Amino acid sequence: MRAAASNRPVFAALTALAALAVAVSAAGCGIRPTSVPVSARSAPARAECAPGGPSPAGSPADGETLRPVYLVCGRQLAPVPRGVPDDVTGAELAARLLAELTREPSDDEREAGYSTAVAGLRVVDGRSGDPAGTVRLSRDPQTLGSPVLAQLVCTYAVGEDRTAVLAGPEEGDEPYAYRCTDEVIRTPDSTVGEPAA
Repeated sequence: MRAAASNRPVFAALTALAALAVAVSAAGCGIRPTSVPVSARSAPARAECAPGGPSPAGSPADGETLRPVYLVCGRQLAPVPRGVPDDVTGAELAARLLAELTREPSDDEREAGYSTAVAGLRVVDGRSGDPAGTVRLSRDPQTLGSPVLAQLVCTYAVGEDRTAVLAGPEEGDEPYAYRCTDEVIRTPDSTVGEPAA
């Protein structure tokens, strides 16, 4: 009986040490205990859409050049490369870019979070007196909502100031100049234009 009694302090000390070790290891992991279930998913295999971040890789076919087409990425826009023939210019190039904007994103692009709001538009013939580079569409761009207008502006933007000149199909539809700024990319509904000179 004396032996059993003399072992009690040793047993109590070992138990306290074990409890202390468990507490230290739990605190050292940096994760607070929670009663809320946590879903631990594996890391994504590739980056999701992110304005200014990685975009889907593209490789042009023979006789093609990669051009950026601006798709919707969350509430913002992000460029995605599309192959267009080297020899198309003017209205034909505008029509090809519009076709790329209109078509549904690929499976990989959809899974990464890309989408498009552009639908039901055509490129139509220009009118005499239009400023150089004007793209006339089957609907007046002034009536297009967000983010459609911003997608068109940033896809058609050219030059150092990233400007696109767009107009509707009617003679009275005055061409307007729009700039694809960082603000437009971040906030598509901030797209505004002014009469083109």
